[in-house]
Amino acid sequence: MKRSTKSTLAVKSLATKPLAQLVFSATILWGIGVGPVSLNPIASAQTSAFSQQHLLVYDGFTEPEHDIMVAAAEVGLLIAMDVNIGERVEAGQTIGRLDNEIQASAVKLAELQARMKANEQAAAVEADLQRKRLTMVRELAEKKMARPDELRRTEADLEIADAKLLAAQEQTHLRRLELERYQLQLDRRQIVSPVRGVIAELFREPGEYVSPSDPVIARLLVIDRLIAVFNVPAEEITRMQVGTPARIFLRSIGKTIETKIVSIAPNIDGESGTVRVRVELDNADHELRPGDRCTLSISGSSVGAPGRAGDSVSAVKQFAPFSVQEGLTR
Repeated sequence: MKRSTKSTLAVKSLATKPLAQLVFSATILWGIGVGPVSLNPIASAQTSAFSQQHLLVYDGFTEPEHDIMVAAAEVGLLIAMDVNIGERVEAGQTIGRLDNEIQASAVKLAELQARMKANEQAAAVEADLQRKRLTMVRELAEKKMARPDELRRTEADLEIADAKLLAAQEQTHLRRLELERYQLQLDRRQIVSPVRGVIAELFREPGEYVSPSDPVIARLLVIDRLIAVFNVPAEEITRMQVGTPARIFLRSIGKTIETKIVSIAPNIDGESGTVRVRVELDNADHELRPGDRCTLSISGSSVGAPGRAGDSVSAVKQFAPFSVQEGLTR
């Protein structure tokens, strides 16, 4: 009760001070655990002063888990866009198509060539014939009815026939590989979604030319999970760690979500003097939207016990305006 009386008197003393001094005084009171102090002294006097848990509160915003600029792998005329803004797409789903008449014609030609088996079949028949002929000549040679040079010639003919068969088989294999290459070139005329997500923006219309310098045609967001990002003052970052329980209040839907801190940046931003803290939010039903303003709150009991009351009062006496000191010493 004594502790509460001191804070109440401190708040009452603020009513007679200038606005700038009031703001500074309210900040000091918040830092020692009094809680948020309203600049309206009447409203502040009606609230209890020192809370049992010191809340760390920061404003931030949500981001998609992945923000992808989908680009065409080839250049050419865009002939169709198969999606609309806000549409959900699956991995591998076609988003747009480039003109592909030349590639389609090349695929047809390669398919025809890959089916050509005449050379391979002829070489196989020739090799089989030479193999049978060699068997016959060897039998004659054993009976001394064939000259040695004739046997060597027959063996050479079989080797040549086998080589021709191998060449024909290799040619068939090359044609199949060419077909795969032309088919790949044809497939690359389609722009597909790399992952499951939602189309956020379209940057091209059918009939426009997609150039190497600007191949992006759509923006894809992965929002099954959102990332809430907060910039925490560097002097306060030691009061939290990865895994610290946290609450996120999303302003657009007025909903509070229980979660945990998933990452803390290792560096301090030199301009703002803050450290980036990230929190994951499950969004399987896509209820939450990226870009929403949100508030992170972490209770003092989660990050460590608050300082003793005497220490807090001493700090206020050292740095606070006289009005605050007077209220705390009465």
